[in-house]
Amino acid sequence: MRKRKELGQSSDIAFLLIIFFLLLSGVTASHSLDLQIPKTSVLVGDAEETIAITLKQDGSIIYHERTLQTSELPPVLNQKPHLTLAIESKTDWQTVVSLLSMLEQYPLGSLSLEVLP
Repeated sequence: MRKRKELGQSSDIAFLLIIFFLLLSGVTASHSLDLQIPKTSVLVGDAEETIAITLKQDGSIIYHERTLQTSELPPVLNQKPHLTLAIESKTDWQTVVSLLSMLEQYPLGSLSLEVLP
């Protein structure tokens, strides 16, 4: 008697793989942060100074060699529109994103990001 090959198993696997890849192709994850900063005609080299803030890896914010809480930032950010944000390289990304989303509320003329070693 001749044995028949069962093609059911390989066709089931192929069908499941097709479903898997179709599901994966429909998933889109955004790994970016959209900052809505208004454009101004003031240049950084004008009379206004640039604020330099450092974000440490433990989440603390340093401004003029003084540690600030996030509640103390609004008076600093409202006085001058140009901001340079220095971020330590081992800072948690969630901390950076939280700070950037908070900065989105203020009328910054420019925002410069730099990574510290």
